[in-house]
Amino acid sequence: MEVSRLYMIELFSALLVAPVLLLISLSIGRFLVRRFRVPLGIRYRIACATLCSWLPLEIYQRLVQDQFKAHTKATTDVLVDGAASAPAPFLFPEQLLQGFLALFILFSAFVAVQLVRKYFWDGWFERTQAAEAPKFLSDIGSACIIGFSILVIATWVYHKDLSGLQLGSTVSVAVLGFASQDLIGNLLSGVALQIGSPFKKGDWLLLDGKRLQVREVNWRSTRMRSPDNIMVDVPNKTIAGGTIVNLSAPTSERASTVTVGFEYEAPPEQVKECLLRATGLANYVMTEPSPLAFLKDFSDSAIQYEVKFWVQKEEHLMDACDSVRTRIWHEAHRMNLKMPYAINPVRVEKPARRAGADA
Repeated sequence: MEVSRLYMIELFSALLVAPVLLLISLSIGRFLVRRFRVPLGIRYRIACATLCSWLPLEIYQRLVQDQFKAHTKATTDVLVDGAASAPAPFLFPEQLLQGFLALFILFSAFVAVQLVRKYFWDGWFERTQAAEAPKFLSDIGSACIIGFSILVIATWVYHKDLSGLQLGSTVSVAVLGFASQDLIGNLLSGVALQIGSPFKKGDWLLLDGKRLQVREVNWRSTRMRSPDNIMVDVPNKTIAGGTIVNLSAPTSERASTVTVGFEYEAPPEQVKECLLRATGLANYVMTEPSPLAFLKDFSDSAIQYEVKFWVQKEEHLMDACDSVRTRIWHEAHRMNLKMPYAINPVRVEKPARRAGADA
């Protein structure tokens, strides 16, 4: 067979194989999405398109180059300036093949990031740790995968020597580390908080006397929500450096107390019965553990009683306290038990008469 004709057949074969491979790979991806709910999306399609474009052309390129080298050593029927010479095959630009391969590696890394996030962070991690995966740890893992793919592209695809970057990178790390001490401190504090796990998403913390619910732990800070639905962004270093009071641990059940005063004439047994009955009828109050009533103190104008009860969640606490106080008021009036007003003694002194005022 004529050499030039052989080259053309191999070229057209490579061009025909590319769409066939693409169709097969997209069919496999569609099967995985429908059968196993694998999140592939547009990144997978781009990776398939670049791989199916690069692989046949790369095989064709290497094949015809080897054939050309072999034919140049043998006699052919083509004469150039009276000398025997093998016809040169058509070759694709090397930059085109490198671009296809680089895009395939990069978008494959994107697909890997998506799969790791779904099956490791959102799957295995949440099942074993019984908590939502920290967002910034997932971001660190994704950055490592993308960074490794870029390193592979630079060294393996484009054959770049990165050894000269060692000194420059050392100086850059020193400069960046000095300029971003707070950012690095918050990042390391966030890692320490995740390793120690003193709280998780949804827990209520007591921070500077304020009740705040954890919503997210990111690179720099912990985002929390107040009972008034106000977002509070607290640096990780501030939380890690202080005392962490987790109102949702070890369980979400939370105890609280309400203090109320009754007059001295009211028998303590009746008052305690009133408190327990009212608390048992209040909203959000748990029946187990059952409420408890105590005589707390003898004050100047009333006897102080305290009732202790439990709620299922921290976010129910304010509504439960309001319901308990309301029920106590109605129950006290039903049982004719009086809650006296606070007495504040006021001393009034008559000014002394001045000497000679009667004169």
